[in-house]
Amino acid sequence: MNATALFLVTHGSSDRRSWSTLQDLVTVARSQSNLYISGGCLEGQTLTLAQQLEKFANEIVEYGVSTIVILPLLLLEGIHVSEDIPNEVAIAQSNLQNCITLRILPHLGTHSQIPDLLAHQFEKYSDQHSPEKQARILVSHGSRRADANQVVENLAKSSQSIAAYWGIEPKIETQIEHLITQGIDRINVLPYFLTEGGITEAIAHKLQHYRDRVQIRQLPVALSNEQLVNLALSMI
Repeated sequence: MNATALFLVTHGSSDRRSWSTLQDLVTVARSQSNLYISGGCLEGQTLTLAQQLEKFANEIVEYGVSTIVILPLLLLEGIHVSEDIPNEVAIAQSNLQNCITLRILPHLGTHSQIPDLLAHQFEKYSDQHSPEKQARILVSHGSRRADANQVVENLAKSSQSIAAYWGIEPKIETQIEHLITQGIDRINVLPYFLTEGGITEAIAHKLQHYRDRVQIRQLPVALSNEQLVNLALSMI
């Protein structure tokens, strides 16, 4: 059996769909690889991320696994990627001592295929033959780290859209109003999130308020579970 195992890390939340989605990803990944694979969450679980890692390590060390690579399934390099996950991994490594090595991979948002996948999702739902003035918004959660938000700005530019954020300005309401004043007739909004969930539902609710002023549509998130797993496995 392979001496390396894979541990997927998501943000997690009190919404049970978050945990179910992670388990679905683990199931798909196991079907496509001979690695030992599991996953954990930063938030929403009884155990800390360090404890979740230690539990997995103790389960697989007897099978000759010497290294666990940890892949943050996060799109931006915010505080979770730069501080929280490394801190939890360091705690787990200290408790495991030398029985197994933990190594953090770059977060999923660094994958080179992300820009093309976003552009493809916009193109899939665009109407090239419509005479209406159309625009695109790429909406992300946003981060307190300006360099993380610059990544979103770059992705928006490469997909011929403008960036908006859920937690910081310019928020999606700001960008919609800006486009309406420019005479835009139709807006496609693409959530830059890994999966559908509470925030994408909240975004959809906000868009309802503009339907009497502009044709506005929220697109499905760009990554299916299969695509997520393919990207994740290619990063090992």
